[in-house]
Amino acid sequence: MKRFVMGLALLAGCTTTTRQAEPPATTQHPAAPAKAEAPREQDSLYVFQGVDVFGSRKVPREKLLGLISLPAPGTRLDTKNEPRQKEFVAHLVESKKRLTDLGAFAFIRMSVGQTQEHTMGVSVDLVDTGDEWRMPFHPEPTGEVADPEGLLAAWSDYLKTFWKLRNEGAVPEWGMGTCRAPLGCYGGFEHPELAPLEQRFIDGVPRSADALVRVLREDKDSGKRMNALMLLTYLSSPEQLVKALLPSVRDSNEGVRNEALRRLGTAVERSKKPGLVPLEPVLEALWFPLASDRNKAGWTLVHIMEVEGTVHRQQILDKAGEVLVEMAGMRSGMDHEPARKVLAQLAGQDFGADTAAWRRWFEQARGAGSQRR
Repeated sequence: MKRFVMGLALLAGCTTTTRQAEPPATTQHPAAPAKAEAPREQDSLYVFQGVDVFGSRKVPREKLLGLISLPAPGTRLDTKNEPRQKEFVAHLVESKKRLTDLGAFAFIRMSVGQTQEHTMGVSVDLVDTGDEWRMPFHPEPTGEVADPEGLLAAWSDYLKTFWKLRNEGAVPEWGMGTCRAPLGCYGGFEHPELAPLEQRFIDGVPRSADALVRVLREDKDSGKRMNALMLLTYLSSPEQLVKALLPSVRDSNEGVRNEALRRLGTAVERSKKPGLVPLEPVLEALWFPLASDRNKAGWTLVHIMEVEGTVHRQQILDKAGEVLVEMAGMRSGMDHEPARKVLAQLAGQDFGADTAAWRRWFEQARGAGSQRR
């Protein structure tokens, strides 16, 4: 079952970050079909599935879960019920304070995810004090780069119209629409109000590619960087796109990182070119703090292995085997699906949700690899 996750605005103010960060408007399973579902009225009732805790290598998971007070799994929650929303947020704030009071973490993020099947869960992402190497992000840019051909403003206007239509139920709540960008795009242009807007991007992006890359590298406005990244998917060359996006895997803004990793995975998936995306930055991103970092890195790794097989088996085990095993045990399919796919290909067998079996296999495989070197 394919899953889609969307951040809830009700969590504003419940985040601890070491840098300014704006969550992406949406994050979507990279293997989602291009064809969008028919528009429908949004249903606000969700079933709470529980809490995932990720990232601490020093504090036991059971202790962390014991500090988090949220509804029991199976509880039905209405996201349009304002008193219940406030109660839910209050529990998140209290739980986060207990985690903060441990004094053990350099980074804490609590976020809510929804699935297309109308389930809801909470992810708690942590970085232990001493593990700041997991946040090797570039300093925030300080420049102001001119908008080439007005493309950034045009894309921003497109997004406003798209979201207006989505909020009205005129375009699908879930899934991605169709577009003519060779390497995929955000949203879609099927609606009559949107269809006339795309030609400007098809014509203008190739002419202004270098200027858009400058925006992506140098502009202090993360919204402009995000729009530049989205526009660059209209490049016809996957090699050109990958070269443009690779530095953004370490962008200071989580939304930019998320989309850079997503598009790198799509470039490999669609082009089927071995060696198109280097492995090292993908393995590094698996260790980044946020679910949006690691699940996109996980799917990019899946697509690399679909093209290149297990030629990098030992490198993957050495650099990311530990984090892949932890992801494989997560409740959320956004984490465990790509991790289990990678591990199953490396292992030649699939242990599914049996985290202990994955752990035993990993320790044996890592030990065997050390003996051969």
